[in-house]
Amino acid sequence: MSDKLKDYNAFVKEAMENYQKLPQETSEIYKRYFINIPFDVIPDKNATVNLNIEKELQKFQIKFDVIVLSDGSAIVNQKEFVKLINNEKLDTEKSMHKSSEDKYVAFINAYSKESILIDIPDNQKTGINVLVFGSDKSLNERIFIKLGKSSKLEVFEYYASDATKPSTIGIIHEAHLEEHAELELNCLHNENKNTLSLSFFKNTSKSESNLILNSVYIGSIHTRVRNIVEANEKNSKAEVNEVIFGASSQKFDIGTYVVNGGSHTNVSLESKAALMDNSFCIMKGFAKIKKGASKSKSYVHERGILLSKDAKVYGLPDMSVDENDVRATHSSATSPVDEESVFYLMSKGIDEVGVRKLLITGFFANSIAKIKNSLMKEFSMSLINSKLEDKSYGVVPNMNARNVWVASTDAKDSDIFKGHYKYRGTDQ
Repeated sequence: MSDKLKDYNAFVKEAMENYQKLPQETSEIYKRYFINIPFDVIPDKNATVNLNIEKELQKFQIKFDVIVLSDGSAIVNQKEFVKLINNEKLDTEKSMHKSSEDKYVAFINAYSKESILIDIPDNQKTGINVLVFGSDKSLNERIFIKLGKSSKLEVFEYYASDATKPSTIGIIHEAHLEEHAELELNCLHNENKNTLSLSFFKNTSKSESNLILNSVYIGSIHTRVRNIVEANEKNSKAEVNEVIFGASSQKFDIGTYVVNGGSHTNVSLESKAALMDNSFCIMKGFAKIKKGASKSKSYVHERGILLSKDAKVYGLPDMSVDENDVRATHSSATSPVDEESVFYLMSKGIDEVGVRKLLITGFFANSIAKIKNSLMKEFSMSLINSKLEDKSYGVVPNMNARNVWVASTDAKDSDIFKGHYKYRGTDQ
């Protein structure tokens, strides 16, 4: 047995032990604020995978460069700069996600077999589409992204599932950005009601780099997110946009930690949650400005809107500042739908679904407008509209006959009824 295989076996053993012994929330700040996962997520070895992937792909009508499946395999469709790596060959010491820090990081480390490496050389510009498709068999994957100097990468990741019993999709992202590199990572979650979604992200960023993380959470019965997004060196930037849209009994536990690590860095986090029925969401946005990060800017903004008296949103923004010469703000606000506005709009002949569309698309307008990736925008708005109509999720929208509300880029939260939204109609 090789030394590397011995090291990996020890890594897996430690991960399994940590999964068994760690509590669901290890943060001292949020030990009272997390959503309990009521079942053990250890993969069922006897679960079968019966995917007709060609049939599934026809629903999307777009090309995916990478397809990750529940049987532990991944498919790369002749995409340059993408490699599959057997985890036994990884240098686990260099992993940013340690099994000792989180119960479900340990779970993914223990049960993932393969990793995806997206390695973009210096001065290259490209885009990559990724499909993550789960089923009754638990899916666990690690995705590593490396950007060379002055390179640019736009990633669109679509998360789907057809599980017929409780199952999981667990993904770890790690990104390394060199000087002047730019990364936009777009993650659209539309898993079905039998799927638990576990998501983790960490990065390192060199000077003058720019990282944008856009996440839209529409699917999954239970979503658990732990992100640490950093602007490490001088003049680097990091922007996080989170959209959460819940219905039925969906639960969302979204924890994002943004860090200014160098001087003149700029970091922002904007989280928005709209909930129907008895869905529940906790938004935990924490900003850290380290000593030495002078002339930096940090911004945390959390907003919630409730479309039902039984829905609940907890916004818990927090901030720690170890440097004097900085600009830092954080805020949180949640409110129910204004009944007078609803009554007024319905009196003008707009039905209840139409009113909800106006309210929700207006509420999410700024966040969606910030997204550069066209697929992320189109799919996100189609899924939001579908969910508004029948409260369903986990189904791929018909993109050939879609009803999409398109927000202009200058729309503001308060502009819902000021003509900033136009109806595109039905594309044939």
